[in-house]
Amino acid sequence: MFDSIVYKNSIGPGPLIDIGTLAESLLFYERVAVIGNTGTIKDLLARIPPFIVLSLMREGRLEIHYLADQTGVSTTEMSNGRSIHSLVRFSSPDHTIEQIGPQTFKDAAGGTTQAKLGAKQFTNLLRSLDHSKFDQASVLQAITDNLATEASVQALVRKISPSFNYTNKNYFRIEREEDGFYVDTNIDFTRLNALYHQTVPPQHSSLTEAYFLALIQGAYEATYFAGELNSEVAVHPMEQVVQAGAVDAVVRRHKRSESQIGNFVELTLADGRKIREAVNSGVVTFAAVVKLLKSADKFRHWLKQQPVDANLLRSYYQETIKDSWADRLPTKSVRWSIFTGLGLAADSLGAGGLGTATGVAISAVDSFLLDKLFRGWKPHQFVESDLVSLFDPNNTRIARR
Repeated sequence: MFDSIVYKNSIGPGPLIDIGTLAESLLFYERVAVIGNTGTIKDLLARIPPFIVLSLMREGRLEIHYLADQTGVSTTEMSNGRSIHSLVRFSSPDHTIEQIGPQTFKDAAGGTTQAKLGAKQFTNLLRSLDHSKFDQASVLQAITDNLATEASVQALVRKISPSFNYTNKNYFRIEREEDGFYVDTNIDFTRLNALYHQTVPPQHSSLTEAYFLALIQGAYEATYFAGELNSEVAVHPMEQVVQAGAVDAVVRRHKRSESQIGNFVELTLADGRKIREAVNSGVVTFAAVVKLLKSADKFRHWLKQQPVDANLLRSYYQETIKDSWADRLPTKSVRWSIFTGLGLAADSLGAGGLGTATGVAISAVDSFLLDKLFRGWKPHQFVESDLVSLFDPNNTRIARR
C-alpha cells in the first residue's frame, strides 16, 4: 500500500481530475498516475502550473498515461421500442501523443522558448496507453452475470438517490441478442432522474440503461488499468460500489466453495487535514504542496514498507505536516477501502496459468484480474470524497459538516 495510485476522469460534475485530491495523494504515495485523454491533459495543465507538472513527471512522482482510444456504450433505438446496446471502442487520428502533447503544454505555458523546450520534454514523458488488451467481449460476458450486475445497479441507485424506493422486486438483467444486448428492467427512470437532477444538472447527465452500463464497464476498465500498472485506484464513492463489486464478482465466479472471498474493509484517518479543499479553493497553491512532499520523502519511502495500520498512518501523517501550513488547516476524515484475504484454492491454478474453478468458463478480463490478484496486486481504493462533495461542486454543504 502507498506505493502508487491511479486516477482517471471524474464521473461527477466539475473538473475531470480533482487537483486537490491529487495533491493530497502525493502526500501518501510515491508514485501517482493519471490516465486520461486530451481533455484530461488540458484540464490538468490549466489548473496546475505546467512546469510543476513537468517537474513532478521528471522526478517520477507523477505519470501521465495518454489514452489513444476510448470506450463507451452505443445505443440503437429499435422499432419495437427496445434499445439495443453494444460496448464500443473508438479513436481519432487527430488525437495522438505527438500532436496533443506539445500543443496542450504550449497552450498552458505560452509561446516562449522555455515553453517550447518544456513541451518537448513533456511529450517525451507522456506514456501511451490504449484498450488493445481490454477485451470488451469478455466484459460483456462478465456483465451477463446478472446476479453481480443487479447488485451493482442496486448499490449505485442507493448511493446516488437514497430516497428512491429500490426494492427486491426491482431488476436489471442483461439479455444477449445477435446484434448486441438489451436490458430487461422495471426501474422507474423518470422518478429516479427527478431525484438525481435535484443534485446533478440534466446537462451533465441523466440516469439511463446505457449510463449504468457505462459505469459498470468503466469499473472493469479502471480496475484493469490499475492491475496493468500494479497500482491502487482512486475512486468516487459512486464508483467505489461498482469497482469493489467487479473485483468481488471475479473472485466469486472462480472460487472454491471452501474459499473465502476477498473483501474490502474501511481504513479511516480521522484527523486528516483539508488539503484537498484548500488547494481547490486557491487558499493553498499546488507549489506549496510540492514543497511539503520533498520534506516528507524519507517518511513516505518508509511508510510503503509497513503493514496497513491506522495508528501508523496517523503517526506518519502528523510527522509529515508538523509545523507546516497543512498543520493549521481544519481536520477531516480521509478514507480507504482495503482489500483483504483472497483465499482462493491453490488448485484453481493450472500449468498454463489460471484454470477454471467449479467448471465456470473463465473470461479474458477475469483471467487478467485473477492473475494479478494471485501475483500479489491489491486493488485498494483511495476514496476521493464523500457523496455530498461529489454532487455539490460548490461545496455549499461541506462547511456545515
